[in-house]
Amino acid sequence: MANSNSKFYTNKEMAMICNVSEPSMTNLAKRLKLASVKTGEYGRKYYDSKALAQVKAHYKNKPKSNANSKTSTKDDIIQQQQDHIADLKSQINTLNDQLVVKDKEIEAQIDQVKQISMLLSQAHTLTLQAQKGQNDKFPDKVQNDPQMAPENAHGWLWKMFH
Repeated sequence: MANSNSKFYTNKEMAMICNVSEPSMTNLAKRLKLASVKTGEYGRKYYDSKALAQVKAHYKNKPKSNANSKTSTKDDIIQQQQDHIADLKSQINTLNDQLVVKDKEIEAQIDQVKQISMLLSQAHTLTLQAQKGQNDKFPDKVQNDPQMAPENAHGWLWKMFH
């Protein structure tokens, strides 16, 4: 039979002894499958000193955080941000290099368009000169020009209604 002088502890009391939050203690009790010795009023579970010893052992083996870890964490964050900034700068440089290449390609295409436009203009001029030369060779030949349609181009039905 259990020692009548042994003390019983609630989750809240064990949490205060181990310097952790009450929800953390409740979760740990479930994870360690601690059996409550008795259940008090409102379903409150009471644990014996053996359960408290298990909880203390668990937190004793758990690594403790110290003040230096906070500064090293800050230093790590600063280093990560500086590395990220360096990566972004290299990406910017790469994109700028790509823009320079694209600008050169655009300039080359503009030059090609100018050349093609000039060649097209020359071809149009030559075509007009060739047509003018044909008109000069055959002046009595009538050109088929839609603007100079003869007056009797319309049929009798059209003339009737217009």
